[in-house]
Amino acid sequence: MNRHEYSSRPRLFVAISSLVFLTLLLAACGGPSTSGGAVTPTPTSSAVSTTVPMPTTQISCPPAGKARAAIMAPLALGKQDTFVYLEGSQPTQQGSGSYTLKRYTVSTHTTTALLSVPDTYYFGAQVSADGQWVILNPFLSDHRAIQLVRMDGQGLQTLYCGNDFGWMQWSPDNKYVAFVDSGTPAATFKLLNTTTGTIQTTPRDSNYTLAAPQAWLDPTHLLVIMAGLPEGGGKEELSLLDITTGISKPILSLPAGCFDAAHTLDGTQLFTSLAAECHQLGSAGSNRGPSSIQVQAATGGPAKTIYRTQTYAITALRVATSTSLLLLITTDADTSHNGLWKVNTDGTGLTRLNSEAAIIKDPAFEEMSFAGAFGWNMDQPWANASRDGTYYSMAVNFHDITLSLNGLNRILVGSINGGAPVTIASGHDATPVGWTTM
Repeated sequence: MNRHEYSSRPRLFVAISSLVFLTLLLAACGGPSTSGGAVTPTPTSSAVSTTVPMPTTQISCPPAGKARAAIMAPLALGKQDTFVYLEGSQPTQQGSGSYTLKRYTVSTHTTTALLSVPDTYYFGAQVSADGQWVILNPFLSDHRAIQLVRMDGQGLQTLYCGNDFGWMQWSPDNKYVAFVDSGTPAATFKLLNTTTGTIQTTPRDSNYTLAAPQAWLDPTHLLVIMAGLPEGGGKEELSLLDITTGISKPILSLPAGCFDAAHTLDGTQLFTSLAAECHQLGSAGSNRGPSSIQVQAATGGPAKTIYRTQTYAITALRVATSTSLLLLITTDADTSHNGLWKVNTDGTGLTRLNSEAAIIKDPAFEEMSFAGAFGWNMDQPWANASRDGTYYSMAVNFHDITLSLNGLNRILVGSINGGAPVTIASGHDATPVGWTTM
């Protein structure tokens, strides 16, 4: 099992368990307007006009339990839509495999390798809000790490090392990395201050055991999933955490079923999707409707249903532009509508972007799946849609006939207006990262 195998946002305890399991396995072998608490619009790209040479950086781990301040010299970006991804070989034992961080320029159909790392495994990566940096979460030999590299491949550096952590989310001002450290006796939500190189453990509500970061609305407000203790009824909530006060505000109670959420580009609205049932790869159950999409203020308040289907399962949701959403339909009983769709933020204009039938299947694999199509825990708008809203990106997974495990991943890039997508990467661990401009 790996991060690509989920058809929806997993329940928190399941996700944390999966995180721990994967480490052991490797070791073994986006309606209403905002009212109150307004947030700052999220930056979409860098306005830096001059590139500054990178000073010397360190890739060794800081001392145990300590972190290192980031060294971040600005990079002047271009104007061409560029998608960043990881391409890796199939690991055969602990730390084995080779990964390359690449960027693909859509207009020229050219690929540039930024960073090649042997003997490692990547649990995920994200593009910074300003588009100049990539944050990486590799498994290096006997530990996991938080690393940075500039979009030109310069300045690779290690900020933090630990035994087992993930769910990383990088603030839009590049100052904080929120993550869950599950290598401690009790999983802990932490903040790494990249300007000071210090680690802060966030306080938890007495009714909850831990918060998993989901997406930043602005530099001080972070959407988190709160997992319940028995005194909280065992429930889970999507909450808004103010990191300056440590106080979290409940936004909505997470319902049973297949749930996903995404915020708008300016951080003012929250879109949520819910299907009646969904399952993980290889588990019992099925993906089925009814499904709905709702919108509400990102800081909380009443929700309005903008779209509903009785039949099909909406298993993933992302914001594409200020007026449109991307949604994934993966229904088991009726696959005729399975694929990627676009819908306006008022629920009108449902348009199909691609389908299972339009993607050539590999005969060596028994099943094609859109599971994990939007990547692992990638909720920032620029993760799945280009900065100008012209293109989308997604992953497709093929399952091996004999092992029923992760097989061949393909990364697709297509026009937000429809048409056949282009396969830009194909491999055992091709992983979407996000969009910038170069």
